[in-house]
Amino acid sequence: RETRENYNRGVKWHVKKSYSYNWSNQIERFVSALQGKRVLDVGCGGGRDITEFIKRGLDVDGLDYSRETVEKVRVKFPETDIFEGDVRKMSLPNDEYDGLWACALLLNIAKDEAILTLEEFRRVLKKEGQLFISLKEGTGERMIIDQVGERFFSFYSVDEIKNLVEQAGFSVTYTEVI
Repeated sequence: RETRENYNRGVKWHVKKSYSYNWSNQIERFVSALQGKRVLDVGCGGGRDITEFIKRGLDVDGLDYSRETVEKVRVKFPETDIFEGDVRKMSLPNDEYDGLWACALLLNIAKDEAILTLEEFRRVLKKEGQLFISLKEGTGERMIIDQVGERFFSFYSVDEIKNLVEQAGFSVTYTEVI
């Protein structure tokens, strides 16, 4: 609840902060592995990566759980479906997407709900769908203070997230620590 309120209250700050990161190498790797053009940007925030996917000719939808963020992104991308929802139980069809981009999303999910979330990702992805996840490396879970309040973070080791991803039915093809 506190994390959602943080994102609702601090939309402008979060969007500005997200644009300070460069994910172009990871986007290129993700896009080149896709076997189709349908992508879901889960935790799409202000739409930074939606812009990049559209530039590459992909059919992209966005999903975020911050109502304030969703409203702003819908205005910015009127031709794109932007859903408000919880990634742990998405109101989306099975086998819908060729790729699921979860950039800095799973880090806001409690570890005891991570496998449920990954299984939900598996459900909406096509059989050969590609999944991208970015996290913060470390151990444990805790609230972190930022400029607009507090947010919940889960920290993972590479082996820890690889094991969870594989338990959810995915094959890990690439990892990178930045």
